[in-house]
Amino acid sequence: MVFEQAIADLAWAPGSIPGPNRSTYFKMASENEVTPLVFSVQTEPSPGTPAELYLDLMKKVLTRALIAKRHERHTVLPHDGPRSRLLHALNRQAVRFGLEVVRLTPSCAEDYLEGGHEAKNRVEGAETMLGTRQLDHIQGCIADVLAKNVPGDLIEAGVWRGGMTIFMRAVLAAYGCRDRKVWVADSFAGLPEVDPQQEHFKWQTGDMAVSLETVKENFARYGLLDDQVEFLKGFFSDTLSTAPIRQLSILRVDADLYSSTLDALRNLYSALSPGGYAIFDDYQNLPDCQKAIDEFRRDHGIREEIHRIDERAAYWQRET
Repeated sequence: MVFEQAIADLAWAPGSIPGPNRSTYFKMASENEVTPLVFSVQTEPSPGTPAELYLDLMKKVLTRALIAKRHERHTVLPHDGPRSRLLHALNRQAVRFGLEVVRLTPSCAEDYLEGGHEAKNRVEGAETMLGTRQLDHIQGCIADVLAKNVPGDLIEAGVWRGGMTIFMRAVLAAYGCRDRKVWVADSFAGLPEVDPQQEHFKWQTGDMAVSLETVKENFARYGLLDDQVEFLKGFFSDTLSTAPIRQLSILRVDADLYSSTLDALRNLYSALSPGGYAIFDDYQNLPDCQKAIDEFRRDHGIREEIHRIDERAAYWQRET
């Protein structure tokens, strides 16, 4: 009865229910009632061929835009404040009754166009926190290097759950390319030791950790775990200098830290073919990453124009 009374007090005490942007509701865990879908996410190019239709579907599944609703239910985590710690503790008891306290957050199509480190307004469990604009962009880059025969494999340095690299492999499959690999580079143990003198975002050592086994399982779930996928496990400072990569046509860096971004550029940029693309997820939203990229460009005389992809990412196409 103590548990039931605590729920009642929490649910009905004046001021206990947050505002509409962060509402918390008590529900049956098996409840499937949802607000009808009234929006859809449009991707580019507008799909017309079987290959484009497949890639359009992949974008919407990897981001979970395909099953998006007007409101998304989110697991209550203990580090979101005193109320969340209480709810998290109550959930340990609620599960015995088939109940769960969840956070109900408004969502819309625009939430799936852009990416975000937390993505608290999107469906949980997606393989990528990126938005569809970045997936649209990488599709166009890969199509371009294939059409122009720009030599080299594809790599992402910093993969989290593997969503972007899964999509890279899907693009190669859709276009029938069998002679290029997708390199999946990550520690698979989270961020390395964070130097507070260099890093000003509130990262902690081990943040963003997803195991190699989990990422491989994610590839396999889409039928894309094959000999065209290579995994590089370890911190970039330890692995990239000896990686057996001869040429790259796509270099994508999502390293989060100043030091890791520089490690990726120092060890991989020389392999990028003329006509290939250098793509950076955090150029606009993490000043430490931008600093590393700008310093590398300055030190190596890189003058190609930097182009914006979305609110976070940027790229340039290598000329020489």
